[in-house]
Amino acid sequence: MWIASQWRIIPHSFVVMLALVLMTTLASGKSGTQCWRSAEQARAAQVPAAPGAVPVTAAHAPIWKTITIGEYKGANAVRAAIDAAPCPIAMGDWADEILGRPAFPFSRAKLDIDLVVVSAAELGFGPDGASLRDIYARADTFGLDLCPAEVGPILRLNYLDQPIGEFLHVAMRPVATYGGELVDFTLGNGGSSLLLIGGDAQPDVAFTGAVRFVFMRARTDSVASGVVPNAGNALVKR
Repeated sequence: MWIASQWRIIPHSFVVMLALVLMTTLASGKSGTQCWRSAEQARAAQVPAAPGAVPVTAAHAPIWKTITIGEYKGANAVRAAIDAAPCPIAMGDWADEILGRPAFPFSRAKLDIDLVVVSAAELGFGPDGASLRDIYARADTFGLDLCPAEVGPILRLNYLDQPIGEFLHVAMRPVATYGGELVDFTLGNGGSSLLLIGGDAQPDVAFTGAVRFVFMRARTDSVASGVVPNAGNALVKR
């Protein structure tokens, strides 16, 4: 898996630039179905933003996708599902490592998760963006929660038509590798395969305003039933 081993060490900005270079053709999956949309199809499907758009709130941020966690019991089951997916998925070394960590949190029961996608700019930061700590703190004030870590691989399995060149950063509590690095998930489409990669999730790592994050919007029924898929939004402090 040459391509998978490279993603963990390539800076985020270079990954995005490389993805844009690779936006040339559509690939077909193992089942012969179209696995992702072209850039033109993705733009055509977008809803234009309202003039003078303001930062999102939990009450107004639209649900982008709803997925179910708790269907796969452990890392090997997730890896088998990725290998059997109808579209090619490459998993980076860091992503694969944290998925298999004993501390990786898998839900014991099935739980529906509502997901929202917002950029750092839509959270009120300028083009230069902010640190991961500040982005998560700002999202918290708008009622957006960090996703359970399991959302990363499960969303990858459920988002096979990701547009070429798109990268989404999963807002989550980082998981430590065996070497102690704090790692989170990013979903991308580099043009030759769908990607599930791990990246630096230190609280001080900076992201530009254009980077888009996947947050969770808590359901009232989950709170009422006492099911708390993610306890708090605070980053691990080091």
